[in-house]
Amino acid sequence: MRLGLLAARAAPFKGELAVISLLTIGSSVALLALPWLAAQLLGGMVTGEKVTALSTGQVLSLLLAVLGAMTLLNIAAAVASARTSGRILERLRSDCHDHIIRLPVGFHDRSRQGDLLALMSYEVASLSTFLTSTLATVPAMLLTAIGALVLLFLLDPALALVVPLAVPVFFIVLKLVGRRLRALSAQVRKAEVDVVVAAETDLDMLPAIKSFAVEGGRQDVFDAKAAQARVMTFAQARMQAITGPVLALIVALAAVAIIVLAGEQVQAGGRNPAELFAFLLYAALLTRPVGALADIYGKLQIARGTLARLEAVLRVEPERGYAATQVPQDDVLAISFKNVGFAYSGRPLVLDGLSLDIAAGETVALTGANGTGKSTLIHLLLRFYEPQQGRICVGGQDIAALDVQGLRRLIGFVPQRGLMLSGSVRENITFGAPDASEAQIAAACALAQADGFIAALPRGFDTMIGDHGVRLSGGRRQRLALARALVCDPPVLVFDEATSMYDTQGEADFIAACRSALAGRTVLIVTHRPASLALADRVLELSDGKVAEVTAPS
Repeated sequence: MRLGLLAARAAPFKGELAVISLLTIGSSVALLALPWLAAQLLGGMVTGEKVTALSTGQVLSLLLAVLGAMTLLNIAAAVASARTSGRILERLRSDCHDHIIRLPVGFHDRSRQGDLLALMSYEVASLSTFLTSTLATVPAMLLTAIGALVLLFLLDPALALVVPLAVPVFFIVLKLVGRRLRALSAQVRKAEVDVVVAAETDLDMLPAIKSFAVEGGRQDVFDAKAAQARVMTFAQARMQAITGPVLALIVALAAVAIIVLAGEQVQAGGRNPAELFAFLLYAALLTRPVGALADIYGKLQIARGTLARLEAVLRVEPERGYAATQVPQDDVLAISFKNVGFAYSGRPLVLDGLSLDIAAGETVALTGANGTGKSTLIHLLLRFYEPQQGRICVGGQDIAALDVQGLRRLIGFVPQRGLMLSGSVRENITFGAPDASEAQIAAACALAQADGFIAALPRGFDTMIGDHGVRLSGGRRQRLALARALVCDPPVLVFDEATSMYDTQGEADFIAACRSALAGRTVLIVTHRPASLALADRVLELSDGKVAEVTAPS
């Protein structure tokens, strides 16, 4: 199945891969002609006699022509391989990225981000290289090996029988090495991913690392991971470095035996020097594809490990509901939770039979202690997770039957932590509405109380805000996140502690501006702040996974 997966991914590029194979086969044909031509030239030079129907000049011209043709074929093969490898890598990365971002949030909760980053970057890169630089050259290597053997038998069947005697030893060594390489491949991959994860963690935790002054300790952790990766990579490289030469040595020993036997024949006068030269050159030539095929076998074991990991990710089903029933088109939508139960994997129930109705155009606030399920309720509404029991309806339709992307476009979600692109202010605001007009952007920014600080930035909307918005304060990032939701003009707004980083005046200004903007929308607010609670028509308190109390806003 794993190699079948690789074949399926390579199918769109079978024409390009065939061209690479044909070019390398052409080079192998030229290579097989070289020993014969060189032997005729050397034989004539040694004996001073004409050993073929061709003159020495003609043989030399042919030899140079074959060398030139082989050089051009090798250049063409290398260029075609690089171009095709790049195209395959682009497709693999695109397909892998597309699949991963469509997987359920629960999958990402269980996965290490470093594993997925490694898979999408250097691991799929190794597969594209394996296809173009390794697998596509197998026919040429086989042709060289078989051609050299056939020509050896044509020159002297008795002497050529010495070479096959090494075949059983050859394959026993190859089998033993293959088992070790598979195990080492898995260990190398884990060690490399651990380095990626350590680096990613330190970059994410940089403010904490500096505030606790633990740079030295974190460096020690990273160095240990890097050292382990070095040890494993060297062990793998050492095994691969040993394999090729050892297998080539086996064939070379057979060639030495041939030389000894051939030398005896020459001394006895039973063979002319040209034939001897040709025979020895073909025996030496045989070591080249043998060593290359051994290297290919090792790389195949490594590729199988990568394919196993890729297959495990691709086997996970994407979120259900793409291209499903179209979402309701009403301007104002009601929301209802009917006997909803939900628990995260391996944990107790967070929501237990929760029922809640929010009328179209109503603003409802959710309060409650941490862990009572407020954010979980929002994540279920957005279908980040699926409830184990009950139904959730928007506009009277069960969201489980709706197109999941269409559903999410109905909901303007502002999380507590405003996630930012490493781009400009404009790119972040128009993240969900890339075609938004200047008037829409300006209106959303004014409503989110973001227009003032944006105007004061060096380049206004074109100011770059850094990785994760690091150049902006937490409150400013939250205002951009709010503007990003508002610019989409959704019929439903969901705020998860969306004003938690506002100062008192900023929140007051936002509340004043929001009162008219929220009219005609269905709004769900998770908050503990009194000013935000005042926006609500109803305040609901969650406790023990249910709506425990309903109060009027103060």
